[in-house]
Amino acid sequence: RTARRVRFKGRHQLDTVEGKTNSSGIRWRGDRVEWNELVLVARLDRRDPVQAHGLACPVKYVRLVRRKLGERNRFYAQLVCQGTPLQKPQHQLGSGIVGLDLGPSAIAVASLQAALLQPFCPEVAPDAKALRRLDRKLDRQRRANNPANYDERGRVRRGKKRWKVSHRQRKTQARRRELSRKLAATRKRSHGQLAHQVLALGSSFQLEQLSYRAWQKTYGKSVQLCAPGMNVLRVSRLAVRAGGTSVPINPWRARLSQTCHCGRVKKKARSERWHSCPCGASAQRDLFSASSFTLRPSRNLPA
Repeated sequence: RTARRVRFKGRHQLDTVEGKTNSSGIRWRGDRVEWNELVLVARLDRRDPVQAHGLACPVKYVRLVRRKLGERNRFYAQLVCQGTPLQKPQHQLGSGIVGLDLGPSAIAVASLQAALLQPFCPEVAPDAKALRRLDRKLDRQRRANNPANYDERGRVRRGKKRWKVSHRQRKTQARRRELSRKLAATRKRSHGQLAHQVLALGSSFQLEQLSYRAWQKTYGKSVQLCAPGMNVLRVSRLAVRAGGTSVPINPWRARLSQTCHCGRVKKKARSERWHSCPCGASAQRDLFSASSFTLRPSRNLPA
């Protein structure tokens, strides 16, 4: 009965609700949301060019979103508009081919103008450490509040159980939820800044077609913290929207990290992070793979 009651309550605690059109139900009227007799006036910043561009487009339908900030609820109105997003003047495409070599926690970018090798989302590391401390604290509180649900070896007992949640544990859960929200927002902002930095280097972006889901099994913590697939999706979407192209390359056929620019092929272990060849070529392995897209594009085979 407890599980049914939780599921029943979950059905009615909605975080989003939206209409089908802007002519009935939830409607947007200039600067407010109208829903039957409910009128919600929005807080708008007319000086924001993104908001001004969005409000100038025809509104297809409105979505009301509830977000929990700390222990309080905040409600937002999301307008789904018709048209194209605003292209800011400082976010313009460059010219030429850009090669990207991604890892679970770092990215290498090479073009004819510049090259860079940097980790993903270095700003999230302090939040990740604080999140791990809260996870350990939450586990201690859960065990202290429910000693009968664990066996003598500290494992959760099988069968049906009732879990008690103390007031302090609820506060810890709220702190963890807020910290997770901040970490996700920081990661999203960092990926956006890196994507625009990459877009300024060229107009054609070539990268290996990899299975980021397979990375989760081998590099679970790094992928969870850095989300390399999110960066690929952001770069590809922004490039196509700005008039560029995103070209996936088959890594098994291209063998970028194994093939030197002189044509010599040598297999490398995963622990070898430096490329050295008898012809004199020497470079960091990831940067060398990324530069292969621009220095020998004829050998790069599409996926």
